[in-house]
Amino acid sequence: MSEKPLERYFVDTNDLETRKAKSSDFIGQIAGYAIKFDKPSVAEAPFTEYVAQTALNGVDMSNVLALYDHDYANILGRVDAGTLSLDVDEVGLHFVLDLPDTSLGRDVYANVKAGNLKGMSFGFKVAKGGDTWKRDGKPIRVINKIDSLREISVVSVPAYDDTSVLVTRSLDAFLLGEKEQIYRAKIKELLR
Repeated sequence: MSEKPLERYFVDTNDLETRKAKSSDFIGQIAGYAIKFDKPSVAEAPFTEYVAQTALNGVDMSNVLALYDHDYANILGRVDAGTLSLDVDEVGLHFVLDLPDTSLGRDVYANVKAGNLKGMSFGFKVAKGGDTWKRDGKPIRVINKIDSLREISVVSVPAYDDTSVLVTRSLDAFLLGEKEQIYRAKIKELLR
């Protein structure tokens, strides 16, 4: 059986903050929320997505990476190195990232400080049966349980152009189920 593809979720936080470095090994810190519970995803997506407060219960976050634009070649920090700290609270997943004194670290720090980068995203896998779909105009997906959290990313553009096949298939199945319900209701009405 093939492994589930990694999904991405974008949060336009507008509240990333820059802080002074704790030591001379780093150029500074950025902090904010990589996940905000019960807040809608970006409006441009083909569906609206929410992350429930239960989604991170029991998730191992000891190996989570901090990346720039979901690129594993652009590592900014990691939990197991002590350069990334994650804390789940009532708002969501809060992070504090010590940025390395590298060209990438300096660029990200300067762009967050200037307001050019103000979005966060995260790469994850949904637990089996860990999401639900409903419709209120546009389809709505609620992520109730995450199986694994691989990375958080400082991003410039929402990642919905790269929405995984898994999410697309899940959305297609939901929409097909809706059509089947409509057809069944019409057939029952005709048979009366």
